[in-house]
Amino acid sequence: MSIIQLDHIDVDFPQKKGKVVKAVSDVTLHVEKGDIYGVVGFSGAGKSTLVRTINLLQHPSKGNIKVNDVDFVKEGKQVISNKQLQLERRKIGMIFQGFNLLNETTVLENVAFALKHAKLSDEELEKRSLELLDLVDLKDKANFYPVELSGGQQQRVAIARALANHPDILISDEATSALDPQNTQQILDLLKQLNKQLGLTVVLITHEMDAVKKICNKVAVMEHGKMIEKGNLRQVFLHPKKELTKRFVGGGLEAIQTLEALNLGKLEANEEVYQLVYSIANVTKSIIIELYRQIGVEVSMLYGNVELLNGEAIGTLVVLVKGDADKQKQAREFLEKQNVTLTRLDEKGNLDD
Repeated sequence: MSIIQLDHIDVDFPQKKGKVVKAVSDVTLHVEKGDIYGVVGFSGAGKSTLVRTINLLQHPSKGNIKVNDVDFVKEGKQVISNKQLQLERRKIGMIFQGFNLLNETTVLENVAFALKHAKLSDEELEKRSLELLDLVDLKDKANFYPVELSGGQQQRVAIARALANHPDILISDEATSALDPQNTQQILDLLKQLNKQLGLTVVLITHEMDAVKKICNKVAVMEHGKMIEKGNLRQVFLHPKKELTKRFVGGGLEAIQTLEALNLGKLEANEEVYQLVYSIANVTKSIIIELYRQIGVEVSMLYGNVELLNGEAIGTLVVLVKGDADKQKQAREFLEKQNVTLTRLDEKGNLDD
């Protein structure tokens, strides 16, 4: 069952002289209850604008929005009253890159602030706030001030505050972008824990593909306001269809940097560079050795990496293959039969059509 339904969403920003900037164009996204759904793309792709339509922090120009089986927007028009929208928004928590904490108040008071409409006694308010801090492993910091905490700890306080009203959905808008790798991993682990422990549906907006790989079960890729690819994380990453997705897959940016550093120069007529992405569980033999044995082509490894895709080991290789056109074709056919996703690159690591 879809807990979030965005159908044919447009978001337009009128400019001077009658011009219009189309930040989001005809995007449909359905998020199932219990998903950790990653929405990924480079800066300016429209991902944050799209996701902010979920709770109507951003009103769409066109389309339909339904959340928790409640219609928010039909054909671009808000159909929920502002009063009811306020109540529904309490079921949607949100965290940001900036922690948005109140620096003059304690950690406990920051969390309690989100409960100001809950009609709790002072004792109940403190108890609930401490429970939330315990949930994010910060109960011992209740009387600290935000400035006394690390960035990761401040984000944990923000998460505790976002969970104050027992939301069904948590939107994370670039929430790990300002954190170092260790704190990023801790926040991602916490989001995954909350997803399992509370049945929380998480929408993760990020330009960091590593974050998506670590915790998401589904992913959508955005570019220039359009959703160019979406689906099950494993399927999208092992069998990407669009060029941008292929670039994101398997540490593609690292591979590009490696090839640039190698400075291969112009490829010879009998040379091709391929990026290979595959599940370690499905490929038990060395791809490079098997290419030589089966096809008779000379293969040099330029880049290699193994990483976890939501717990599954995924391998990435960038290889230089030497052989005539017929041998290159045989090599590609052999790799495809091995369930290897193959992308042709130029000598600088760019996609080669």
